[in-house]
Amino acid sequence: MTKRDFLEISPYQADGEELIGKHPGDVSADILRLKFRAQNPLKAIREKCIDCSCGDTSEVRKCVAVDCALWPFRMGTNPFRKKRTLSSEEKRERAERLRTEAST
Repeated sequence: MTKRDFLEISPYQADGEELIGKHPGDVSADILRLKFRAQNPLKAIREKCIDCSCGDTSEVRKCVAVDCALWPFRMGTNPFRKKRTLSSEEKRERAERLRTEAST
């Protein structure tokens, strides 16, 4: 794996045949996995925030860069998606459904 796996000559004349980054969809998943550990966007954002904070996770928690587009996601979660709480009855129903599906 080399940098060339992620770069290509720009197809746009105005770029003067400069190297540009390939669209990630044009790079094989196997090569992407070798280079990038985080395959979940929230984990990738968390890793970037840790990188921005020089590896200090406590600084990520304390981050005051509220104008950064990644700031709400810096803890590795999506604050816009609230965790669903299930009633005892819903939990029982789902457990029963899983048992039924597992036995088939």
